[in-house]
Amino acid sequence: MGTMRRLCFVLMVLSLAALVSSFPDRHTKDTHHNTRNQLLYILLDGFRWDYVDKQPASSLPGFTRFLQEGGRARWTTPLFPSLSYPTWTSLVTGRHAESHGIVGNYFYDPEDKDVFSLFDNDATGKAKWWTSEPVWTTAEKAGLRTAQFLWARCDVPIDGVTTTFCEHFVKIPGKRIFQQNIGRALDKLSEGFDLVQVYTEHTDHTGHGKGPESPEVAQAVRDLDDVILYLLNELRNRHLEDKVNIVIVSDHGMTNTAPGTIERHEIDEYLDSSLVENIADKGAFMNIKVAAPNVDEVYEQVSKIPGVKAYRREDVPQQYHYQHQKYIHEIILSADIGHFIMASRSGKMLPPRNDNFVYMGAHGYRPEEEEMRGIFFAKGPDFKCGWTLDPIHVVDIYQVLTHTLAITPRPHNGTWTHVEGALAQDGGREGCTRTSASPTPGLSLAALLWSLIFTLLR
Repeated sequence: MGTMRRLCFVLMVLSLAALVSSFPDRHTKDTHHNTRNQLLYILLDGFRWDYVDKQPASSLPGFTRFLQEGGRARWTTPLFPSLSYPTWTSLVTGRHAESHGIVGNYFYDPEDKDVFSLFDNDATGKAKWWTSEPVWTTAEKAGLRTAQFLWARCDVPIDGVTTTFCEHFVKIPGKRIFQQNIGRALDKLSEGFDLVQVYTEHTDHTGHGKGPESPEVAQAVRDLDDVILYLLNELRNRHLEDKVNIVIVSDHGMTNTAPGTIERHEIDEYLDSSLVENIADKGAFMNIKVAAPNVDEVYEQVSKIPGVKAYRREDVPQQYHYQHQKYIHEIILSADIGHFIMASRSGKMLPPRNDNFVYMGAHGYRPEEEEMRGIFFAKGPDFKCGWTLDPIHVVDIYQVLTHTLAITPRPHNGTWTHVEGALAQDGGREGCTRTSASPTPGLSLAALLWSLIFTLLR
């Protein structure tokens, strides 16, 4: 090659190398043009705080990698009552049950003679129950796009606002539906959705049927781990890893209630059902509607149930935040761990008694019980790495959602200082190292071009 031709070729390659070197790393957040990251919010129903710790890290590579790249609270203190529907609502509003109004899996409106019933889509879908604005509504009002997969009543309009995409809660247990919905959630994130939420009841369903210490629950945790690992790998493959925050939570834990290992108490052996209008929920918790003249008599009757605390509504401990709501009735029963209140056989029971299913595990017990604790795991561009928070309350989590979405939170009961330690300050991510980091394509090509130049100049 002649000297002049060689010089022209070198200049051309130099120009190309400079151009390639200027390409941004596709794994680096562009802070000048992208001030809001996306959020994937995952709810693992009935996932007890210690489920991950009860198995070796080698058995749970997904959760292990997630926590190495992000962090966790030691545990979350659950709501009172530690039941699903009230807590699902707290997880998207940051409010206690007495504030948001969903006071049980089942409850009764004495004014309208109306009921809220866990698996009755028509009953739970009535707009009258939904008086607190969830995070997806606040996000949609701010111009964001949100999508929910099996998340409770995302389909009910709030202030006339509905989500961009919603499949509301229906009972679909198992690993397969969770993996399917995580795949669909990834597609939504790839499309640019700002907030995507996915719910699974796999560990809750298994815990109720087999008990929390069973091999089946251990396998269910490994099933979820498979999906979490798939999620992490797909985020990397789709180059979304540095654009998507992930928050994983549970609503409550689970305790053993297998027959023969605990005491089961027939409510009908203590309570004269002719004195009450409605009995809602069972097991660890009951909410009893009583006509005013009968309150003292009913209280005296149910106070005799062994291992069960009976409260007049005004005497429910203040720390439970369970007094000031019209659907909280005159008498509340709260069982100790190791005790289970059987449903009434009377026509006053909500839901009606069904002895076809035996609860080997249950929740709904008081929030100070260790086995009722849940989880808060998080990772992503807005979080530090390798952090551990002191225990937080389930109502604290809402603020993390609004913070990462850069939207103004609605009034809530959370405490910011409980969660701020998880979040990276000023874009810094202390202690972050990427597991099996991918190469940086732009810089690798630039290095190759410079090598070619030096070869030509020799």
